[in-house]
Amino acid sequence: MTSHIVPVTDFRREAKRFLHRIGETPLVLTQRSRPVAVVVDYEAYRRQEQRLEELELMLDDTLLAHAVETAEEYLSPEELFATIVPSDEE
Repeated sequence: MTSHIVPVTDFRREAKRFLHRIGETPLVLTQRSRPVAVVVDYEAYRRQEQRLEELELMLDDTLLAHAVETAEEYLSPEELFATIVPSDEE
């Protein structure tokens, strides 16, 4: 994905024109020749956030599957709880 690089001062002067041009191409704002912000179309941002959430869930599933495969012992939730919380009977 390509992007347009624009100094903050230019963006401030012509924000309306730049916002109409964003579409699928992000706008990288610079200050003193260094990137400081990215302006992106809302729908592209929403899709990116949704994809990130999907990838995080996939990673969680992969890590859980790996933990189950490599675990030497499996405790049920009740057994795990019993090891963490002391019983009143002791």
